[in-house]
Amino acid sequence: MSDAIYTASVGSFIGALNSLNAILALAAAREDAASLPAKRLAPDMFPLSTQVQLVCFHATAGTARLQGQEVAGRPAIQEADLAGLQAIVAETLGKLSKLSTADFAGADERRIVMPLQPPMVLDIDGLNFVHRWLLPNFYFHYVTSYDILRHNGLAIGKKDYLAHLAGFMREG
Repeated sequence: MSDAIYTASVGSFIGALNSLNAILALAAAREDAASLPAKRLAPDMFPLSTQVQLVCFHATAGTARLQGQEVAGRPAIQEADLAGLQAIVAETLGKLSKLSTADFAGADERRIVMPLQPPMVLDIDGLNFVHRWLLPNFYFHYVTSYDILRHNGLAIGKKDYLAHLAGFMREG
């Protein structure tokens, strides 16, 4: 089962983060690049800079929890320009690339107890954590990052969002 947990988490995260980095590179080439990290879809939503940092946080904290490691909580979100966001994504990719299937031995049955808004906690096994918490949260912030950039005129489409699938495509 550790193969499935590794593929569902690390395999998914690495592919999506590579696609996100490519999208951020396109955004960095625009004249209005300096304004993009502060853009948001709605007044009560986090801006792009926070969305990207949360994508990375969910990838690193989630895989740490699956390995049975303690996670102190969400780190402070920092202001970052597009180059800074790309550096955060690259750092996350570096951490994930060091992980192997063996790191996830027993993760499917591992009990994960995670604080939520007090007094609530999430108390869940690793398999359900991956599919019901980790992947939905990771992809929520990933797609929101994409949507903010698309909404602000970046010429990207589904092929950019799913660029990490290129290795699985062939002529039929």
